[in-house]
Amino acid sequence: MSSCRDDREMTMGVEELFFSTTDRRGVIRQGNSVFVRVSGFSREELSGAPHNIVRHPDMPGGAFRLVWDRLDAGWSVGAYVKNLTRDGRPYWVFATMSPVRDGYLSVRMAARARLLDVAEQVYAQAARAERETPMSRRDAALHGMAHIEESLRRHGFASYDAFMFDALPAELSARSHLVSTSYARPGASGRIGEVLAGAATVDELLDGLVGHLSAYGVLCERLATTSANVLDISLRMSASVAAAQRASETVAGSAPVLANVARVMDAPMRKATAALERMRTRLDEVRADVAELRFRISLARLYNTTAAAFAAEVADGAAPSGSLGAVPLLCDAAESGSLEMSAQVRRVNDGLRAVAALVGEARDLMEEFRRFLGQWRNLVLRHRAGAAIADLLDPIDAEIDAGWDWIETLHDLGHQARTAVISFDPELLRTRLSGMRLAPAAA
Repeated sequence: MSSCRDDREMTMGVEELFFSTTDRRGVIRQGNSVFVRVSGFSREELSGAPHNIVRHPDMPGGAFRLVWDRLDAGWSVGAYVKNLTRDGRPYWVFATMSPVRDGYLSVRMAARARLLDVAEQVYAQAARAERETPMSRRDAALHGMAHIEESLRRHGFASYDAFMFDALPAELSARSHLVSTSYARPGASGRIGEVLAGAATVDELLDGLVGHLSAYGVLCERLATTSANVLDISLRMSASVAAAQRASETVAGSAPVLANVARVMDAPMRKATAALERMRTRLDEVRADVAELRFRISLARLYNTTAAAFAAEVADGAAPSGSLGAVPLLCDAAESGSLEMSAQVRRVNDGLRAVAALVGEARDLMEEFRRFLGQWRNLVLRHRAGAAIADLLDPIDAEIDAGWDWIETLHDLGHQARTAVISFDPELLRTRLSGMRLAPAAA
């Protein structure tokens, strides 16, 4: 974390979740007790106030432009935000916002993951760029937004979305399993007990998906590393084949078959290289789908955890029973992405199968090349052409020896990709959320 943090900074507990809802203009409708405690404003002061009542002046307008563009398009969004308490103390949160019914729902948690440092640097640069160029507030925000996106690319993120897809799971990971620990109330009964029991089952379901995706992430990284090595080797082999073709042409008068075989063995190598390049493109698509799916699952888990937090507050007497009225809205938000999650699960499964098929194709082609190469080497010896071609034999043999272990590793990973399948039943998630949604209305 950054070493230049303000000593007066407001601290939030790792288990605290800051909840609010607004209308479409960003005017606050309700907030939970954490919002009241952390912000320093009373409920009466917050209700009906614009949400930027807690905005810190250091925040660049471009960051909010990124958020509002996504909300206006009907998407959920996540962002690091620096806020300001009523008495002037700063605090950083990771905020998630989703369109719900006729307004927006937001859950914010203390920012603890390493990507906060990236956000601080990027925001500081964007805010400086906005101040240094005279323009309208709207144009300054657009300028700042472009600056943030470009800065994130320099940090290795393809887009702002790629950044937030990484940030939310990282923040949740830093918080551990709060539904089963901080919000567990074994003695709770009635509608409070129903909400907490429902939240625990939803968390268990989503946790299983997260486990699968973690394994997928590791598999994708190993595939990416291994395929890059195999592709590099295949390109070097192609260069060696070209050299073998040129050398074979020099003895074409006495041994024409050498040139013929050298020409033929070039085809499978070129096709193998093309298959590997297509595989890398497909793998990049799978990795992007995995990242977005992790974000959607993390978002659903966060909203589910917030519902559990409301129930725990009521069970502890820290909030009135009417606070459970926010649970149906949180269930709506958690459920809203279920169809997209299901579609993305299918895309990830289909993508990994496609990657596996391309791995198999590349391996078969390289095996074909190896057979032709062995034939060519035997012909070199048979026609006593070694003197003319000897300098090429050792480099080609070295590439084959170095490359084949990588190719076999890639083949094994391709098999894992072919057999790895995520199962996700959106109807089961909806059923469990429905039980929680109905509980607050129960007598």
